[in-house]
Amino acid sequence: MALIGASTTLFGTPALAANQQIVKLSKIKVGGTFSFQLKNGAPATLFRTKTGVFAYQTICTHEGGLAQYFAPRKLLVCDVHNASFDPFKKGKVVSGPATKPLPVIKVAVKSGWVVLL
Repeated sequence: MALIGASTTLFGTPALAANQQIVKLSKIKVGGTFSFQLKNGAPATLFRTKTGVFAYQTICTHEGGLAQYFAPRKLLVCDVHNASFDPFKKGKVVSGPATKPLPVIKVAVKSGWVVLL
């Protein structure tokens, strides 16, 4: 998990705040992901597709477990109760017990970098 920024998180590593660079776009292949941490300590995952980049906060909306990307199924899956979310359909719930989608993290590409908005 990449961590960049000025503040320190629970894990003793810096975390990202708005307008900070997350990663160089060239470091993520099309179809790849990149994990990072927000300033509030929340984990997030960035996805790169042929058409751009998008990201989600990866705290499960059911009970707060960590939803990690499982590439063979192309889903984010919670490590507590196996709730799954489709990152390619706005983080919508594919299977419960979660009922709410994952929160979208606003990102953009600027000067070759993926930036947190």
